Amino acid sequence: MRSILCPADTADTLDDRVETALSLARAMRGHVSFQIATPFAQMALWEPFGGAAISAEVINEVRAADEQLGTDLDARLSSQDVPFDIVLTDQGRVESVAAAARFTDCIVASLDDPALEEVALGSRCPVIALPRGLPLLTFDKPALVAWDGGHEAAAAMRAALPLLALASSVHILMVREHEDCFPARDAASYLSRHDIHAEVHEVPRTGPIAATIADKAQELGAGLIVMGLFGKSRLRELLLGGVSRALLDSSMVPLLLAH
Repeated sequence: MRSILCPADTADTLDDRVETALSLARAMRGHVSFQIATPFAQMALWEPFGGAAISAEVINEVRAADEQLGTDLDARLSSQDVPFDIVLTDQGRVESVAAAARFTDCIVASLDDPALEEVALGSRCPVIALPRGLPLLTFDKPALVAWDGGHEAAAAMRAALPLLALASSVHILMVREHEDCFPARDAASYLSRHDIHAEVHEVPRTGPIAATIADKAQELGAGLIVMGLFGKSRLRELLLGGVSRALLDSSMVPLLLAH
């Protein structure tokens, strides 16, 4: 995780993302790209007889605000011990992140970002999503892998390997609903080949799975929950509810998401 992408904007969660990206870069000896995206095409005013227009004054105002944000970030970060660059783009937020993700190992985002689901599902790299006011500054706390035996959970676990290697302990939690799935012990065997020795917790379902995961994370003092996201044919499940939706809405622990 040496190539880190951090979308930057004027939201009050920016500090969480910046501090997390810097801490991750220090831990991994990596580089952070701060991306400021302003989709001018999406700001166009559609005319009643066809075509679109956007005033030069608006364009100049938005460009000036973006440039000021970039200047402020550069001044703030110039004394840090982390290599970084700041990129301004006029693509849409999701499109610009997806394009940059081709050469990115990890994206740092915020859980309350309205575009989080699209970013996580549209990018081919993991996303660290932060609860408001809870930056991920250290990586030596316990880590919890939410395991359901699916491809998405396996992808998230593989993507999280560098962070799991830094954790003080790794726990795999499987809330068992049916027998025809890959057991959690197989996931533990995989991690052991990477010198990560995980403790397995298999529990029957007695209530909402998301609540069980959150409760176990609190019990362990976990600093990170690793989980898969469903996409493509299962996108409807993600958007309408389920474990992923519940944790995205309410988690008080940073999530590492992949699909």
